[in-house]
Order: sequence, then C-alpha cells, then structure tokens
Amino acid sequence: MVFSIIFVLAALAYLLSSLGPDLSEARRERLTHDALAQAREALIGYALKYRETQPDHMYGYLPLPDLGNSRNNNVGCTQEGCDANTFTGAVFDANGIGPSVVGRFPWRTLGTEPLRDGHGECLWLMISSLHSRIQRTAPPPVLPPMNADTLGQFDIVVANSTSALVSALTGPHERPVAVIFSPGPPLPGQDRKPSGTDNVTVCGGNYDARNYLDPANAAALGGVTNYLSGDKSASGSTGDSDPSNDPNTPKRLSTRGKVFATGGNFVAGGCEGNDCALLANDNSLVITPDSLFSAIRKNANFRTDINSMLDRMTNCLRDKFVAGGFAPAAIDGYTPPAGKLAGRIPYDACYDGSKVPLGYYDHYKEMLFVAKPSGVGSFTVNSDAGCAGTLVFANQRGAGQQRVTSYPAYPLPVDKGTLLNYLEGNNLAGFTGPGTTFGSVGGPTLLDRSPPQAVEQDIARCVPADASFTTVTSPTLGVNQLAAYDAGTRILTLGRQDITTGFGYNANALFGCAWFSESRSLGGGIRSYFKFQFMDVEGSVGLNGFVFALADAARNTLNACGAGGSHLGYSGKNTITPKIDFPKIGIEFDQSRNPNFSETNVSVANPGRNDPCYATSCPGGTYSANSHVAIVYWGHEIVTADSPYNITQPDFDDNAHGLPTATFAAGTPPRPPRNPDASPGIAFKDLRQKTSMGGNSYSYHVRIEVTPVGRSVNSADGRLSNTAVRTEAWIDSSPTPAQLDALKNVTRPISLLAPGYPATLTDTVLMYDVPLPASTCDIANPCPAGQGCGSDNMCYRPALQTVQLGFTGSQRTSDQKVEISDFFTTWLP
Repeated sequence: MVFSIIFVLAALAYLLSSLGPDLSEARRERLTHDALAQAREALIGYALKYRETQPDHMYGYLPLPDLGNSRNNNVGCTQEGCDANTFTGAVFDANGIGPSVVGRFPWRTLGTEPLRDGHGECLWLMISSLHSRIQRTAPPPVLPPMNADTLGQFDIVVANSTSALVSALTGPHERPVAVIFSPGPPLPGQDRKPSGTDNVTVCGGNYDARNYLDPANAAALGGVTNYLSGDKSASGSTGDSDPSNDPNTPKRLSTRGKVFATGGNFVAGGCEGNDCALLANDNSLVITPDSLFSAIRKNANFRTDINSMLDRMTNCLRDKFVAGGFAPAAIDGYTPPAGKLAGRIPYDACYDGSKVPLGYYDHYKEMLFVAKPSGVGSFTVNSDAGCAGTLVFANQRGAGQQRVTSYPAYPLPVDKGTLLNYLEGNNLAGFTGPGTTFGSVGGPTLLDRSPPQAVEQDIARCVPADASFTTVTSPTLGVNQLAAYDAGTRILTLGRQDITTGFGYNANALFGCAWFSESRSLGGGIRSYFKFQFMDVEGSVGLNGFVFALADAARNTLNACGAGGSHLGYSGKNTITPKIDFPKIGIEFDQSRNPNFSETNVSVANPGRNDPCYATSCPGGTYSANSHVAIVYWGHEIVTADSPYNITQPDFDDNAHGLPTATFAAGTPPRPPRNPDASPGIAFKDLRQKTSMGGNSYSYHVRIEVTPVGRSVNSADGRLSNTAVRTEAWIDSSPTPAQLDALKNVTRPISLLAPGYPATLTDTVLMYDVPLPASTCDIANPCPAGQGCGSDNMCYRPALQTVQLGFTGSQRTSDQKVEISDFFTTWLP
C-alpha cells in the first residue's frame, strides 16, 4: 500500500515537472496579453479625453512615450513613467510635425501602474509622427487632416520561411498609428543594465531602445528594426506630413513574436538544428486608425462636435444660397452632372476652423460634399422636399473604400477624387447622375454610435430654401418692420429709426420677432451663443430692450410674437399675430425701469413690470443705473387673484418680475414658474450708450445653457408630472480671452471650460406637463406612450419637448436698434 502511494506521487511529480515549462510559458503569455490590452485601453482613453483639456485640438492624437526624465522636457510631469514633451533632440519637418518616437510606455501619464510583460519587463511604445501630440509651437504647424483616414506610418512584417520578411497588412489603412511592445527577455547583444542618467527605480534598466527592441544587430532582419534612429534609437522620420503624396513608404516592424533564421530564410515560431538563430522576440498590440476612431466615435462629445459642425455648415449654406454667389470646391477628376453645382464644401469664414467646433472644417473638409441645382429646382433630402441643396458627410470608410492617393501626384483613378470611395446609395447616385433624391426616407441627420449606425453611413442634411431666421411681420408697419435678417451678413436687427407712436404708429403694432427657422427636440438641452449691441440712433440707444426666447414649438408657430412697449415682444398680445404661448423661457435684456406692476394698455402707457431699482433712488429717467437682465417664463394663464394683485389680463404679465407670487406658483395646477425678482435670476447690466463705444452700448457676449435636470412622473395625476429645467446665462462685455473662448464653445458646458466663471443669471424651476387640446382619457382609454392622464381626464405631455428659438423686441415712444450676430446653438441629444 505504501509502495503504491509512493509510486503515484512520483508519477504525479514527473508529470508536473514535464508540464512545468509549458505552464510557465502560458502564464507569461497571459500576463503579456493582459498588460498589452490594459496599455491599449489606457491609450485610447487618453485619445477620448484629449480635446476636453485642449478644445482647439482634434481627437486622434496620442501621447509620446517616456524617454527618461533627463530628456522628456515635461515640466508638468518630471518622474519616471511620464510622457515626453518637446524632447531634447526633437526634429520637426517643414510643416512643423515632429518625428515618430519610441520609448517606454508612459504609465504615470496614463494613470496605470507600471505595466510589465510576462518576463517582468516594462512595456514600450512607438507613436507615429502624424498622431503625436507634439508639434512645433512657433511658427504654428501646418497640420495634415486628423481623422479616421489619416494613415499610420508603420508596416507589420512577418516571417514566412523566405529570405525576406513580408507585410501582414492588406493596405495602407491598416497601418498602425501606435505599437505597444512587450520586449521579452534580452537577446545576445542587448545590455539592460541600469541607466546612469535617468530615474529607473521602478522599471530598472535604461532607455536605449536597441537594448529592448529587436534585433540587436540592425541588419539581422534585412533592415527591419523595432527601433528608430538618433539618440538611444528613439526618434526618426517614418514618412512626411504631406498627404498629397501618400502613401509614403512605411517603417517596417517585426512585432508578432519570435523570428528565427535558418538556411538563409526567416521562420516564425521555431526551428531545429544548429543552424537556428533567434533574432527577435518582441510581441505587440497595435492601434490602427480604424480601431482608434471606432472608439472615438463612441464618445458623445465627438459626436456632438460632428453634429454641431453639420448644423453650422447647414445654416451657413442656407444663408449663402439665399444671398447668392455660392460655388462648391472642385474635385480633381470629377465633373458634376448636368444641372447641378456639386463638389466638396468650399472654404468660408462662416464655418472655417476658427469657428466652433474649433478645427473641424480643416480636418474633415475632405469628407464633406455639397450639391445644389444650378438653376431652378430643388432636391428631396431624407424625404424633405423643396430643399435648396444638400450637405453630405461621408463618414468613415466602408468595405472596399480607399482614401489614400490624391491628384495630381498619382494618375487617375485617384482615391480622393473618386466619389465611390466616400458616398453610397442615393447620395452617390445624386452626385454622379441626374437624381435629385439624397439621403433616405427618415434617414439619419445626426452622427451616432456604430453600431447601431453603420460605420460608413452617410449623413445627409437638407439645406432649406429660406434664411436661418424667419421674421414676424407687423402688417401695419409695411416696409418698416422692427425685425430684419440679412442673410449676407448674418446679422439680425431688432428695431428701426422713427417707428414710434410719436410718428403716428399704433403702439400695438410696434413689435418685432424673429425665429430660427426650424424647431428641434430639446433632448438633453441647448447651449447657445450670440453677440449683441444697442446702436446709437439719433443720439440715443432707446429705452426698450429685447428677449432671447425658447418656446414650446407644439404650441407656437414661427408667426408668434408678443406686444410692444415694456412687453418687449415676449409678453402680451399684439392683436395681430398669435401670442407666444406657454411653456417658454426668456432671457430679458431691458434698458429701462418700469416699476411696480400694472396691466395698463400699452397704447396709454408702459405697463409696470416690477423692474428692480439699482440706484440709491430711482426717480424717473434714471435709466443708466436700472437697465437689467433677467430670466422670465410666463405669468398667469387665467383671470385670478394673486395677492396683492388681481390678474384681469393674464396674457400680459409674462415678463413681470416676481409673478406669479411664490404662494400662487405652489398652488393648484396649472403651475407656472415664478419669474425671478432677485439674484441670481435677475441682475443689473449696463445696457446704456457709452462715449467710449461711439454712442453705442457695450458689445456683449452671451452664453445660454438650458438643461433638463430631472423628471418626475405622477402616475395618478398627469397634471402633476414635471421636468426640472435649469437655465443659466453668462452676459459679459469684457471677458478675458479664455472666458471668451469658453463662451463661444457651445459644444461643451461652461462648467468644464471655465469652472470658476460664474453665471450672470441662473434659475431652476419645475416645468409642469401641458395638456393636449381636445384630448380625453380614462382607465379604459389611456393616453399614448409618454403622456399621462390628468385628474381632469385630459392627456398631458412634457413641456418643451420640441422648441423654437428666437428673439423678440418692441418699440413705443423711443427708437432702438440692436444688432445680434454670431448666433449658434448646440443641441444635445
């Protein structure tokens, strides 16, 4: 029995000892695989966040490796594991683009632990020059486009039992932009003793790439090396930065494990006999342009940028079409079909790289195509008929599409001049033939994640036939309307000289409104920017004002406008057009003080708006100290008592501050929000004329953020369901350069761009759901999905589901002229 036990144990020991090396190798491979994967995720994470701290830089750039603290020149991170900055010995090309660089993986910068392969060696990293975050600072670099078509500069070669290593890639688009190396154990000729000049207390060894990456003898693999040139073989040119002569000859790398030489041939994996030499053992994980941008596309901020770019371009194009003189950019080797002007989107200051989203035009213009009829006629885009033209974003490449070569560096056919490499379906047919249908029925107008959206999905936009703003007409005023939009200059003007009651005009007719020509879903909110200035008119800037308005599109039309005088075109009924119905939000810019509250007919006097006093005393005419800005909503909707007031004209108190009172606003539905009458919902702002401004007011920059921040559903009574909405406004005539950049960059919240920059106005209210006219409901007949049945047996839906944006103004006894420009909005999904 004892003998049997001893025999079994001995046999088991023999079995384990025979399997030991294989098990150890498998464990090392697993550790290496895990470390490489973690490094890859960290690099992609860096790429996803890169633009958030540098809003004028594009997604797609990656950090340099760690070249040692003696060389990194990174004052913000001086320890081992930091990425290099403009390192000692960096050489920039004629366009200001640096070299490709190889060094240790910058684990500290990327927030990981020191990542090691299965042999205990810290990982290494090689970055293609076009994807390096380091460029020349002065003079500014001439950047090649950075997008999913930007080529990496490395080729991956493998042994196939022949005398030369061969490429494992099927085309230039597969070339990596980054290679993460597992150096494995040292080979003969590699010296990994500790550096005498750099801090290597964590990873040990040194920063000479040839001591870690293979082969030790640069000629051993027929000239293929996993390192570069220069000091410590850490940097070198792997192609130029001029995409017009692509594809460049790439730097060849052997990155797929062991390579042996035997009988004059290179073999992978292993060989037998004395004529069998191990020349390389580097393993790697690569990042290609497709894998990098597939990850970037999942970033909501990137999608917001692309969609904002398309919004801006569409709005600019519609105004250009209205103003006349538009011509697309020609495409070498492409002739538009008869009856069409077609090509790539041309340069225009309206949407160039200096406009938000910063830089996108320069980097994505090759993917943007525009077409319009050359004469009369229209297009149908995504089933929208009557479009003056179409803008198409070609998106990432699909199967079989190549975007490498450019004309005239290469003979035709040329990748970038062949529309088949960019467009599909109706869009390709419309740009290459007589078709006038683009996009698809209900087709996407927004870039989305992929999946569910196909990676190559064209995004087609209808360019409407009218201008960006639709103005509301007051028939009594004839040609002297108080709202005018110039599509050529893209300036909206509210007000006009000598159009007052003193010149015989009816006070009820002195309103002027302009609405952005399309309504859209509020979704996750809006961020808007515009600039305004009250202009000198006959020695005065007037005593009126205007309102930026966000109105519920389902309850309003583009012909809605309020009353004149102190109603500022936002509140009240003008007896001519529909009023601006609730729910709505306004940012009021009021030049004068109308104290107390009154329901006076505007034909008789200016109604009191409970305007604040910002002077020691407020006698009549003290305007300079009492111009103000405020958040307003809507007032009462029914005749009611609201102590100390009796509301007999509920349509005329929408911009009366402090109404409804706090008690009324908390009472029985419908529950209107309370118009703020104290900070932070109302504030002094000097809107009066200034000698330093030539008699005009200060020029103000305005940023507005309206954000739904919570939803409460009352299943028992739909009238009590509500959405919490936060409104913030920054109104500044003298922002710092950094603050101005933040104000304009509506693709990101101010809280991210300028965390210490306080809002001028802020307020959060509950927007209660609104009834659907003529609807009925009960237990047996419930409301449609997304609606709730109220205790009054009417269906209720959320307020402000779709909204229209605009500006409202008015006059009465004084002229005004306010110029509004640079209006742009980012719509959050």
